[in-house]
Amino acid sequence: MLLKELLAGILIYKKANHTIFKYKLWPLLILPGVMSLCYILMLVIVGTIYTSGFSGYINENWIPGFVSGDTTYVIVSILLWLFLMVIGFLSYKPIVLILFSPILSYLSETVEKAVYNEDPPRFKFKDLFKDIVRGAVINTRNAGWMLFFTLIAWLLCVIPLVGAVVSPVLLLFIQSYYGGCGLIDYTLERKRFSVSKSVDFAQKNRGRVTGVGMGFILILFIPIIGWFFAPGYGTAAATLATLEKINEDCPE
Repeated sequence: MLLKELLAGILIYKKANHTIFKYKLWPLLILPGVMSLCYILMLVIVGTIYTSGFSGYINENWIPGFVSGDTTYVIVSILLWLFLMVIGFLSYKPIVLILFSPILSYLSETVEKAVYNEDPPRFKFKDLFKDIVRGAVINTRNAGWMLFFTLIAWLLCVIPLVGAVVSPVLLLFIQSYYGGCGLIDYTLERKRFSVSKSVDFAQKNRGRVTGVGMGFILILFIPIIGWFFAPGYGTAAATLATLEKINEDCPE
């Protein structure tokens, strides 16, 4: 059942692609796509500016003299770039999902209206503060648990052979699950799910949620094109997956 739901979460991206083109929603993908590329570009600029100087500093001050040199400098530079890539990957999802939330929330609303012909609830100013607090609580909670489990998965790397296999798999599923939690929350927030109710929904549908997040990560593995389309496609897919489960639990 879990594997079936996991595959359903990944395959929902096919339906999302069909929905985007059928209802001509692709213009809504442009702004978050550009912002996503800007975030990646910022990481590259930071790496270009600081990696060289930091590598030289480490090579001169932290590396014993008998092994320091051009080769060591290159190795340190590569390791620093890899470290920056890991930090960028781990920070991409929470940063993108929080900073782009107004745009991606609107995309989620538009997908629901196009597919289900349902208008979003009317905006009420009195709910604004409540929504801000809710968003801060749930994003902080998800980020905290994601970092905790990610650290545990990294520590497993010290186990010979087994750790080298288990750790990457765990990292993929941890990142996928919490990435999926962030993506489905645009819909759950609009449906006025409380924090506890949203957490319960994600846990009960962890296979579908993880599949949505995994599809998001797989798109990110595609250089440039994937970085551009991941936020929009992830939001559309998560909206469709979430609404399917809500309608299953509460059929009309």
